[in-house]
Amino acid sequence: MLIVITCVICILSVGACRREIPPEPVDNTVDTSNMELMYTTAYCLHGITASGGQTRPGIAACNTHLGDVAMIYTTGGVFLGAYEITDTGATDGLTSGRVIDVWRANKTHAKGWMKLTDGRVYVQWIKGDG
Repeated sequence: MLIVITCVICILSVGACRREIPPEPVDNTVDTSNMELMYTTAYCLHGITASGGQTRPGIAACNTHLGDVAMIYTTGGVFLGAYEITDTGATDGLTSGRVIDVWRANKTHAKGWMKLTDGRVYVQWIKGDG
């Protein structure tokens, strides 16, 4: 019986010690100093993209010469997602490469994107030729 009580006390004391140690803070930000700062917009039109595919989550419109995939981060360095560049758009900002237009499912999601990003994001480009 004494052994059982001793084991219970040891187990409880180990658990108490674990609770006293605060968890390590998680830093989910990255260094954006080598990334391109761009304006961002969001669209929710349903249809066919410039590459011939259907609009869907995970795509964006931009100058296709910049890269095939855009890794997008907030200005604070928080990762927002990877977006395949399948659309070009027709505005000067999109064709010149100053703006990236991310597809969202509806107007509410598009407005949420704009609120989250405040219209500016950092982009890391990935080219598909290598």
